[in-house]
Amino acid sequence: MTLVVGKDMETVSFSRTFANIDLDDGNQDSVLVDYDNEEVEEIGNALEQFTADKTPHLYGEVMSVEIEGFDDDFLCSVFDYLVGHESDAKAFLAKSTKHRKSCLQKFSQG
Repeated sequence: MTLVVGKDMETVSFSRTFANIDLDDGNQDSVLVDYDNEEVEEIGNALEQFTADKTPHLYGEVMSVEIEGFDDDFLCSVFDYLVGHESDAKAFLAKSTKHRKSCLQKFSQG
């Protein structure tokens, strides 16, 4: 603790408990937003593109490694795993063919 906060002591004037926190501030800092329907539509379109289902693309990329010597059943198992593990799927898609093959070899070993 001394490394993080030093050797200072807490003073009563700065200490707070959960009961001292005023949670009802009446939204004093709220700001009204002026927008039109065109702006909302643009944001909706951008959000839709961002969240579009990438599963068919992932399937194509995983199955394209078939020519590298992995059988169909194994690649389907890898695909099923990646669909459930988004961060692993993103990493797989970012890799070169050489590194994808290495990744699949490690996956096949355990």
